[in-house]
Amino acid sequence: MDFELKASTEPGKRMVELAEKHAADFALTAAEHDRNGTFPVENITALKQSGFAAAAVPKEFGGMGVTSAHDCIVAMNRLGRAEGSTPLAFTMHLSRTLGTARALRNAIASGNQERQNRAENLLKKIGAGELFITVANSEPGADVRTSKTLATKTDGGWLLNGFKTFATGSPAADVLAVRARFENDAGELRMGAAIVPVDRPGVEIKNNWDGLGMRSSGSHDVVFTDYFVSDDEFDDIGVYGQFNAPFLALGGLSSMGLSSIFLGIAETAHEIAVSAIKKKEGGTRYPMNQVTVAENEIDLAAARGILSRGAQYYDDFYQTAGEQPVGLIYNSAETSFTMIKNSACTKKFVMETSVNIVDRAVTLYGGGAYLANSPLAKLYRDVRAGPFMQPWARNQAIELIGKVGLGLDPNDE
Repeated sequence: MDFELKASTEPGKRMVELAEKHAADFALTAAEHDRNGTFPVENITALKQSGFAAAAVPKEFGGMGVTSAHDCIVAMNRLGRAEGSTPLAFTMHLSRTLGTARALRNAIASGNQERQNRAENLLKKIGAGELFITVANSEPGADVRTSKTLATKTDGGWLLNGFKTFATGSPAADVLAVRARFENDAGELRMGAAIVPVDRPGVEIKNNWDGLGMRSSGSHDVVFTDYFVSDDEFDDIGVYGQFNAPFLALGGLSSMGLSSIFLGIAETAHEIAVSAIKKKEGGTRYPMNQVTVAENEIDLAAARGILSRGAQYYDDFYQTAGEQPVGLIYNSAETSFTMIKNSACTKKFVMETSVNIVDRAVTLYGGGAYLANSPLAKLYRDVRAGPFMQPWARNQAIELIGKVGLGLDPNDE
């Protein structure tokens, strides 16, 4: 495949090879789960059992030792070619795992024993296949700067009360990553974050996902009612109502990981359409078919190029692709916003381009793509979820990219 994304490190290559093996299996049940609107929990079980779910865990804690964000994105792309729901959920787990590995390096470098212990405990559980992380952060009327979920101080911790949407993969979750607003001892409004178990009283996964596309993503609503989070589980991640640049820059991996999945959807749609055209009498000689295929080939090359470069920039920024990734990184708001801008550019371009590629694939294939049981019909519905995904859905991305490109602080009104 021309311009195909490829892993560059040895651990990353092993991760991609394993992703391709899993993808072959996941493709077999994708249509059934889509029809039934059921999340493929068995896929997550398989990822745990094979060690793929621990790919980003350091080897000393039972993982594969993958550190390169670029290589992780290549692996997500391979899964996305087969079906979107599993990698959609897994990207959340993967980004938190890589973030925890980085937090461990930072804790060691700064001598913070408490944070080191917490990171090691989490990584050991993931390495043993005992823990799968999903994210419950999205809320109606809130964005990455705000949260309607409230954390109220209580003895030994906090009580969370709030309502979350789009908790993708929640049927397979062992723990949830969640954000909430809180007030500190000085009376300041802050944003907090925690990774907390699903089997603790006070959390309800509603089992109510019914989407136009990504029907098997298990993106249910989650309700927290006086849910207890201990002090040592809860982190202050910044001023409420502002972009926390270092925190969001680290999350650029998640944005690009999601983009690689939707690129995989587009790649599969294009391959299906081209294969069909080649089988039609005179199909390859029809000029407009040639033009449409050419447009798709160009867009695929461009999407692969920006995604690969964006991920490489991430690895360069955090110095994460080497054998011994470093700990503390100079990570000012200014440099972090540059990282955010680049990941937002990447995500916007790849998501919207993937939609265009699938649209052309449907045009090439013809009326058969409109049938409900057509693989292209599913890909057509699924790919449309991409441009809406936060952070950095289209309008939000455009505003932030423009401000940073002009040298403005996005937190200034």
